[in-house]
Amino acid sequence: MKKVKIAKKKKYNDYIEDEDNLAIIINIRNCKICLTIIFVIFILCILYYFIFPFHKKEFKNYINVSYAFDGNYHYITHVSMKSIMLSQEKITFINFYMLVSNITDEQKEVINRICLEHINCKIIFIDMGNQFNELYIPKNEFSLWSTANFYRVILQDILPNEHKILYLDTDTLIYKDLTKLYNYNITGRCYVGMPEYKDIYYFLQYKEKKFNNFINTGVVLCNLDELRKINFTNKFKEFFNKYNKKVKFPVNDATNMITHEYNGYFEPEYVVIGFCNEKEIYKYYKRMSLKINVTEVIKSYNDPYVYHLITKSKPWRSIPSIDGQVCFEPMIRFYEMARKTIYFHKILEIFPVNITKS
Repeated sequence: MKKVKIAKKKKYNDYIEDEDNLAIIINIRNCKICLTIIFVIFILCILYYFIFPFHKKEFKNYINVSYAFDGNYHYITHVSMKSIMLSQEKITFINFYMLVSNITDEQKEVINRICLEHINCKIIFIDMGNQFNELYIPKNEFSLWSTANFYRVILQDILPNEHKILYLDTDTLIYKDLTKLYNYNITGRCYVGMPEYKDIYYFLQYKEKKFNNFINTGVVLCNLDELRKINFTNKFKEFFNKYNKKVKFPVNDATNMITHEYNGYFEPEYVVIGFCNEKEIYKYYKRMSLKINVTEVIKSYNDPYVYHLITKSKPWRSIPSIDGQVCFEPMIRFYEMARKTIYFHKILEIFPVNITKS
């Protein structure tokens, strides 16, 4: 029987010795590399055009927004920021300026999460350090004021290259793109905001017989150029040193007494105060003797740009009540928005829904 010779498989080096085979191997390798590159480019194109479609458009609207808070309010601020990003057009870019103190890296991560989920924004943290710690801050039946409440009054100094900014309290919810509100005419104004009721306290306290354009400073469009022009920071400190032991609402009082001649009002369509129903907000306007369109007030309540939860007891603590009337609306709005965040269960853990009347 003949032995069958089995051809030995050529080793890699045997092929290398053959120049033609070497050229083939090199070409095959190059093709593999090219195919890999093409595949990666293909995947990136899919991501570019389908997952991140707004990359195809340039941002046309750039809006500056500022919050001021400490480590106790990072989750509440996250909810407000989330409401902004969910309501913005794809061509709108938000610059968030966060005036903070006593905040940890973990708490900053909660805030930074917003711009990981929505890339048409940027977050700039500004550590306020010991700013305003030297002030005597009154503690009264209305609130326990923290120094963070004062940070907004020096925005014009902190941001010397900016001309205007929208300041929002952390207890705000935004339902529409902010471009129209941000482009509101502020020429010659220091602040434009929501009308605030002036009771007899202000006339007795500050001996001011008549002043107009008294605003709520929780939602204000700030004209930083005008504030620098009138040297607002120094005037604020002078006022506060004079009246600090008597003021009811420190920032609101000082800001309005200094700038009321240079302030303006938003129309009702822009900012809604978190009352129980449209009748309550209508009564609020009537009490201030302002000429208003009832239809516009009701429309704004049901379809607001900004909803400000100004009640004494915040809805994440207990059900607010206004003039003895239990008010579910602010709580419903807050938790509906909180549910849209990835921290909803954490928020419920820290701020469980409390049905106790406040």
